[in-house]
Amino acid sequence: MDIIVQGRSVFAASHGADGTPAVILVHGAGGSHRSWGNLGKGLAAQGLRVLIPDLPGHGATQGPALTSIGDIAHWLAQFMAAAGLGRAALAGHSMGGLAVLDCAARHPALVSSLVLLGAAGSMPVNQALLDMALADTPAASALIAKWSLPKEPPPAPALLAEITVGLSDCAPGVLHADLVACDRYQEGEAMAARVACRATVIIGGQDRMSPPDACRALSERLGQGRAIVLDPAGHMMMADQPDATLTAMVDALDPGLDPGDWEALRAQAHRMLDQSLDFIRDIRRRPVWRPMPGEVRAAFDAAPPRAGQELAAIDAEFRALVEPFGSGNIHPGFMGWVQGAGTVEGMLAEMMAAGLNANLGGRDHAPIEVERQILRWMRDLFSYPETASGLFLTGASMANFLAVLVARTKVLGVESRQGLTGTEGLTAYAAVTAHGCIGQAFEMSGLGARALRLAPTDSRHQLDLDALRQSVAADRAAGLRPFMVVGSAGTVDVGAIDDLAALADFAEAEGLWLHVDGALGALGVMSPELTPLLRGIERSDSIAFDFHKWGQVPYDAGYLLVRDGEAHRAAFASPAAYLRRETRGLAAGSYWPCDYGPDLSRGFRALKTWVTLKAHGMDALGAAMARCCRVARHLAARIEAEPDLELLAPVALNIVCFHRRGTDSARIVADLHEAGLAAPSTTTIGETLAIRAAIVNHRTREHDVDRMVDAVLAVPAK
Repeated sequence: MDIIVQGRSVFAASHGADGTPAVILVHGAGGSHRSWGNLGKGLAAQGLRVLIPDLPGHGATQGPALTSIGDIAHWLAQFMAAAGLGRAALAGHSMGGLAVLDCAARHPALVSSLVLLGAAGSMPVNQALLDMALADTPAASALIAKWSLPKEPPPAPALLAEITVGLSDCAPGVLHADLVACDRYQEGEAMAARVACRATVIIGGQDRMSPPDACRALSERLGQGRAIVLDPAGHMMMADQPDATLTAMVDALDPGLDPGDWEALRAQAHRMLDQSLDFIRDIRRRPVWRPMPGEVRAAFDAAPPRAGQELAAIDAEFRALVEPFGSGNIHPGFMGWVQGAGTVEGMLAEMMAAGLNANLGGRDHAPIEVERQILRWMRDLFSYPETASGLFLTGASMANFLAVLVARTKVLGVESRQGLTGTEGLTAYAAVTAHGCIGQAFEMSGLGARALRLAPTDSRHQLDLDALRQSVAADRAAGLRPFMVVGSAGTVDVGAIDDLAALADFAEAEGLWLHVDGALGALGVMSPELTPLLRGIERSDSIAFDFHKWGQVPYDAGYLLVRDGEAHRAAFASPAAYLRRETRGLAAGSYWPCDYGPDLSRGFRALKTWVTLKAHGMDALGAAMARCCRVARHLAARIEAEPDLELLAPVALNIVCFHRRGTDSARIVADLHEAGLAAPSTTTIGETLAIRAAIVNHRTREHDVDRMVDAVLAVPAK
């Protein structure tokens, strides 16, 4: 096709359909549209519209040759306008590579991406020929012959001078002008720093005209640059290695989401990891919590990015806007809510899991075996049978919900999965202090909140067994069907543990499903010191707990353990054709986790749990839990020793509730938060608003809670 540029006719080979993404291929010195051979057709087969213009003076294009790289860059911009291309990818070889680089720097709005083949930031042709002559005299001789220099080159030391004289004496022609333009161009690296688009430098590993090191240096100067090395290719890679060159160009023009430069990304990743490690190491030097300034919050109103950003810039934004303003739960002064602090090993495991990107809905692969190994460990820990099942979930809230569904299906039969009639009359029981998610579980299960009876607690904040017996008897007398009782292993308000052994006796006698909400305290069985407090938990029918609390696994890692694995599977298994199982291949390995819950898309939560357990061992984790309880007892003793403070509930585990007489607990807590000194929360004990300190963080020590008490005492009374 012919296009009029600057009043002259330009021939451009064209491949591919209009309306598809466009790429312009620019030949090197002395070349033409034919230089690209079949590459244009190959790119068009990938869904691109390809234009290959002859530069002025070349092939079928009118006019004298352009005499500088800048002139060629300007001409390319005009060619794009004449061809009706508002924006296109540019690919150039050798001199053409310098031209498209220059064009992208001068006309950034026109260029969507760059591909530079055999191009360095500067290409002094004379020196390149000398270097070539030293290594490969026949190759240098062949090039010299093209512009009427002696066919047999002189000895190497005299070659550079001979070429210089030869070029100056040679009658101006297309190749002569191209070589002079290329030889004089020294602006490549400066131009590269101005290029804003994605850019790929394809390097010939055997290139003597544009040495690999020089090409790689150019890629490093490009803001979004990367390098692809074709080891066996020389400078004329399109002719030497056409298939490899086409593959590299396709990758460059449609690179997907992998890094352009793996080594640069590796270096940035190391910097990011070091910064995160430093943040955790130095956590005591930081405030527990900081309120976000208005300008930081406003930064999150920015529009979604249409183009990608450099990872270093994103990291800088994270360090400025996100990292300093977290909830503070990794800080030893965080005591407000029952949240673990995580560990460095768990953080690294999250990175490894993300790299593997495994979906643990099912199928036969090693990550499933990691989850199954943890199930075996949990069976042993809680003295459950080998037929017990388990499942990772977001947290105990979901685990409690699934436990209700399993118990409901167990008593009503699998047909209840088709729908409830409203006449089932099922009732369940928990203490009035049960976590709010228990009531939500019954709401979501279809049984409704009215199916859950909330019994009072005794003086130790445990479920009142006499009240429970009376409630169950009354419901039976009314023709209802009691089916489930929920005990707590660490209530959310004061950390009380129900008498689980007595509950197990009662549930067994009444034929009830005993579920234990152990989100906070169930994992205390890792500690010999705490295990007696949990006696009876091994007799339960199901347990919900969180590894991300006392297990110190990074969020999130909830777990449901069910004694009757078949009952668990019956509540969720699906016969869907797309979940068909096989005896071999990836679709083998039944049963799958998706048979035990509603999620088909499941992250690799098991890995961070597995790594944390292996890195520290259950003994050390159990010791950390016992230490939390000792710190809580220290805090209680300190409170009881201060006349202005009042302990509002017995300390059964690791939660301490108190207040300062004559002060506003809510104001004190908010002041502590904003000062960054400590982060307790509030709860109501009886009629009193309490300051609540939950000691869950493995870093928290006695001096941390003493510091909080000192701050509370420093608050002026009303």
